[in-house]
Amino acid sequence: MKRLWSYFQRFLRHKRELVPGFLCIPLAQLGDVMVTIVIGNTLDRLRAGSDTEFLRGVFLTILGWAVFKGVFRYLQRWWIVAVSRYVENELKQELFDQLTRLSFRFHARSRSGDVVSRLTSDVENIRMFLGPGVMYSLGAFVMVPASMAILFTLNAPLAATMALPLVLMGLGMKAFTPRLHKWSEAVQESIADLSSRAQENFSGIRVVKGYGREDQQIARFEAAALRNRENQVQLGHARGLTHALTHAANDSTFVVILIVGGLALIDRTLAVGDLFKFIDLTFKVFWPIIALGWIAGMYPRAAASAKRIDDLLAERSEIVERPDPVRLADVRGALRLVDAAFTYDGAARPAFQGVTVDVPAGTVLGVVGPTGSGKSTLLLCLGRLFDAQGSLELDGVPMRDLSLDDLRGALGYVPQDSFLFSATWRENVGFGVDAPLDDDRLAELARVACMTNEVATFPKGYDQLIGERGVTLSGGQRQRTCIARALARDPRVLILDDALSAVDTETEAQLLENLRHAGRGRTVIVAAHRLSSVIRAERILVLGADGRVEAQGTHAELAARPGWYRDTWRRQQKSQELSVLG
Repeated sequence: MKRLWSYFQRFLRHKRELVPGFLCIPLAQLGDVMVTIVIGNTLDRLRAGSDTEFLRGVFLTILGWAVFKGVFRYLQRWWIVAVSRYVENELKQELFDQLTRLSFRFHARSRSGDVVSRLTSDVENIRMFLGPGVMYSLGAFVMVPASMAILFTLNAPLAATMALPLVLMGLGMKAFTPRLHKWSEAVQESIADLSSRAQENFSGIRVVKGYGREDQQIARFEAAALRNRENQVQLGHARGLTHALTHAANDSTFVVILIVGGLALIDRTLAVGDLFKFIDLTFKVFWPIIALGWIAGMYPRAAASAKRIDDLLAERSEIVERPDPVRLADVRGALRLVDAAFTYDGAARPAFQGVTVDVPAGTVLGVVGPTGSGKSTLLLCLGRLFDAQGSLELDGVPMRDLSLDDLRGALGYVPQDSFLFSATWRENVGFGVDAPLDDDRLAELARVACMTNEVATFPKGYDQLIGERGVTLSGGQRQRTCIARALARDPRVLILDDALSAVDTETEAQLLENLRHAGRGRTVIVAAHRLSSVIRAERILVLGADGRVEAQGTHAELAARPGWYRDTWRRQQKSQELSVLG
């Protein structure tokens, strides 16, 4: 219960709804008990003789108590279950906020299916325990003592016969709880694994189909589904034994009551009406106890889910803003890196190291190098998506001292993967700005990003839905849409992380020329594998395979100097010539 205490505190904060909800529980139980008492008394009265007027009064009395019970049962659910929904909403919002603010390090090591499972299945387990679980538990704590008090008043020896099955059931529940907890945790983990596998395959369906690996992925998903099935079966066995124990205790108690109560009825020491009250109240005692058994089975699942949610909420981002950050009123876009380095968790060597470079405001810097030289990581560190070692400055101010909003607001970042949302072209381009973009602004952004002709072919123009992850667009169209999205913010520093790799050379040249004219005074950093993307840069930074700076200079200087840049440039030029001849 300690694991769930913080969630109970969330639940109990909603006193305005819970207080009337809790008050409705004993009132609803009172109506339930009164119906039993009225019927029992009526049976005894009928044996002594009665008339239709009496029956009419009994009918109206029972109907009144039934309506009384129904109204308060409805109200208790209205208030208590509603509070569980409030807590569910709070938890999901808090988890989403946490996930949004956590750094790239967390997301790099986490599976999206597992994260989604915590947001959905785990939160639902806690909601069920807090809402229906608390409501049924309180109902049991009211009904059981009240009914037992009435039963002992009617016939103490007969009521005492109920004690033994109750004790045995309680001991059995205690014995089964550890197994329930164990298999509940296993079920939650296997559900998360299934979600992750499904999400990865649906997101990468083009790769799966392109490589003809449907059967392999189906087999892997089937293996995960079988593990989940086994865990679910084991949990079902444990819960089934719990239910069987509860029902066995219930049935054995009724047998005892029928035998002992029947003998008392024959001996005329117990009235028919009292026997009816005994049977019906015993039923009312056991159903709440059965509900407690259901709740006991729910508890391990809720506790396992609480642990998973607590673990996620306990994650801390290493990207922390200073309490009193420096605010930049007017960003110029000058960048300076001195001995910058970064190492991924568990990596054998740094992604990049010893990087020192000055980028005056308004200039273009190219970043090139072989695969794995740290180009993309270096660009991510410029927006503090990762925190690099060494000194990284914007306009002479260390980036660690800047407000994250100011730093990232000054940047327009176009990543390698060209991620787009399942929304319209207008909404995707306007994602980074607060106010909606009008058609004139969109037309200008489409022109600079060389998307005018493509947008003209969309049936709905700027309001064309482009599908999840931009599935209806080609790779080059996705990249150019992402460039338009970055430009919509009018950033002082534009970062293109191999953002032209899917664009043909002619479009690439036109787009770079558009960027040069549209962003006069803007600092542009271009990381690329294709050297034609950086030949017009004022300075080109060449990273080696070890992540160190191998060379710096203009295109002309580097192309004339022996090394990786000259070799790569010649090879790419020959490849382009051959493609033209072909």
